[in-house]
Amino acid sequence: MDSITKTLSKIEYLHISILGFGLAALSTSLAQIILPIRILDISPDQLKNTYLGILTFSGMSVAMLTQPVVGYLSDRTSLGLGRRKPYILGGAILSTTLTLSLGVASSYILIVIVYIFIQVGINVAQNPYDAMVKDQVPHNQRGQVSATRAISGGAGAITLVLLTGLLMDNHLNGLQDKWLWISLIIPSFTLCFTMVWILTKVDDGFLKQQPEPQNQGNREETNMPHPHFYVFLVAGFFFTLAAGILQTYTLFFLTDVVKLDNPASAIGILAAVVGATILITLYPAGLLSDRLGRSQLLIVSGIKGSICSLLLCFSQNLTHVLLIGILMGVSIGVFMSAGRALITDLASKSQTATHLGIANLVLVGGLAVSKLGGIAIDSLNNIQVDLGYYVLLGISSASFAIGTVLVSILNKKVGTNFKEISHSSIDA
Repeated sequence: MDSITKTLSKIEYLHISILGFGLAALSTSLAQIILPIRILDISPDQLKNTYLGILTFSGMSVAMLTQPVVGYLSDRTSLGLGRRKPYILGGAILSTTLTLSLGVASSYILIVIVYIFIQVGINVAQNPYDAMVKDQVPHNQRGQVSATRAISGGAGAITLVLLTGLLMDNHLNGLQDKWLWISLIIPSFTLCFTMVWILTKVDDGFLKQQPEPQNQGNREETNMPHPHFYVFLVAGFFFTLAAGILQTYTLFFLTDVVKLDNPASAIGILAAVVGATILITLYPAGLLSDRLGRSQLLIVSGIKGSICSLLLCFSQNLTHVLLIGILMGVSIGVFMSAGRALITDLASKSQTATHLGIANLVLVGGLAVSKLGGIAIDSLNNIQVDLGYYVLLGISSASFAIGTVLVSILNKKVGTNFKEISHSSIDA
């Protein structure tokens, strides 16, 4: 086929997106269900947020360092499997093997060490997987493929958080029972299955003579990303900081503030509702971002996220949380689709994995900083009951607002929509 006219079929969208299901299944079920409950197994109640925050911060910090290193190496790898697949294979094997070892980890220090290396494995696989979009997908399909990948990841997160939440509600505190083992085995198997799928179904190389907009100049043929690449990453840092706060401490928030009797099941229900909203939002957002541009969608999603963070302060039952979660799901869906497509656009073609590694370092940096919120929650809760949760929600709202302002300023500075940023060579 003439590569100038090549477009990806819908089944190829699936093949290049399937690993996202497995990666999200493992990472989200660990972060939202399994690790918080394992912390309850071994920590004093008054320090549970601190313990969880330090644990997840340690994992995210290692992820920050792993991504750019793996990206640099992947861009320069030349093996029989290709330059992306060896890392996907090794990362999946490492992370799933260590996940199973959480079942026998009996101390906080051991859980921290194991989780750090789980994060290494996940991110060794994640960065080359992200780079495959730039390698394989025509420019005018990247928004749709980014949306499909996000849908795949969202489906993995929803399915496994709901399932592990229901399973872990039966877990007896402090025991290494069958419910814990089943909850560890299922997401591990899921990641292994999707890893084998992408290794056998997706090529590892460039889409040759991939058509790019005619007035883009030679930027994608150089080693340099777009000059506004790094400015947008700062905005992305604040978006992920805000989302990370909401994700990490939801189970404890539902327990302490909303006072639900079965918080693990409630997290599963919330994940299903929010995740379904994200899934419904993702593809239309990707399609609109391809046709209308990225920035306006990102600005609206940031405003909505800021408002929803504040509304959580007034929630009194699961229904309130679910309604707010639906609105938040729309915002997250837009950012996952349009934001990821924009980052891919602004990276250079010859150093894709390196620049996406830098992008993921910054975005994961936002998540890592959010994990330190657990220390603040426990400290402020000692001053006034539940004060820490409300302060963190305020910080989340402010972070969404800062990210939105940065996107708005950059949009005005360049005098065009972000769709056109990726279509032209604008001076910094």
